[in-house]
Amino acid sequence: MSIQAQILNSILRTFVKSEKQKQKEYSYTDARKLMNQPGYEDQNANFVSKFLAKKIFGKKQSNINIEEIYLGNIRTLKFSSSSFVTDKCTLYFHGGGYIAGSPETHQNFLTHLCKISEIPIYAIDYSLAPENPYPAALNDAVSSYQSILKIGYNPENIFIGGDSAGGNLTLVCALKLQKLNQKLPAKLFLLSPWTDLTASGESVKFNSEKDPYLSYDNFLTTGESSKTAVQDWYAPGQDYSDPMISPVFADYNSFPETLIQVSDIEILLSDSINLSEKLKQNKNSVSLKIYKNVPHVWQVFGFLPEAKEATLEISNFLNS
Repeated sequence: MSIQAQILNSILRTFVKSEKQKQKEYSYTDARKLMNQPGYEDQNANFVSKFLAKKIFGKKQSNINIEEIYLGNIRTLKFSSSSFVTDKCTLYFHGGGYIAGSPETHQNFLTHLCKISEIPIYAIDYSLAPENPYPAALNDAVSSYQSILKIGYNPENIFIGGDSAGGNLTLVCALKLQKLNQKLPAKLFLLSPWTDLTASGESVKFNSEKDPYLSYDNFLTTGESSKTAVQDWYAPGQDYSDPMISPVFADYNSFPETLIQVSDIEILLSDSINLSEKLKQNKNSVSLKIYKNVPHVWQVFGFLPEAKEATLEISNFLNS
């Protein structure tokens, strides 16, 4: 673990997780404030939290072109350069528990990935819950892929990726496309994917105290909080073991080559390990990379050496 990761973990525990422990009830508006989402900026946040939000989510200068476009009726940020290949692309789904986040909250990570992979990225602003519950986000994901095809990209040159809830969306989008008998993208990459929305994974228990900010120290509270987010906001009244909601329970056949990155201290560690085992059962090609002592979706913390390493790994995976 790098010195930078040690410092970041300490800051997250002190200024994010500790506040979460106090209030016990964490709402979707709190999640949007944490990600510095436009319209939800927290004016009452402490200095360190504001500095961290600016460091992570503030737009950095880059020679990558960022253009707002629409894939059908879905607002999208396109990351590209005139010097890049034009026959390949990445479709990206941001994280945020299906209740927060946007292409803008992930633009620094996506800019860096676009630059080193030299592959254009389309990051969609999919529908968020609770205003738009399941299956709104899934419908947007499938629609965006179909729009990419209409632009002229071939499935064998399309890659889909996402972090956390976006990793979930990546999987269920591919599963839905399979049900529709549509050709699948060539590769998937999943960053700390949220694959078990029943919160039944073992790491919810053994990593609750270790996780720097995603959990409560009491694993029972962690599990209940996760279930509440799903039951009250994302998918009220649904069967949470449905593979289209919790893709860890899906059966995978003839699935795209998949890269999974996760940290060993995350409460979602089991989500990745169990998913990897499910993919291997039917001889799908999957690579599970477990990083040490870094926070959930550390790839967006661009100042971490581990973030640079992980992003380069994704780029090499896409270009191999």
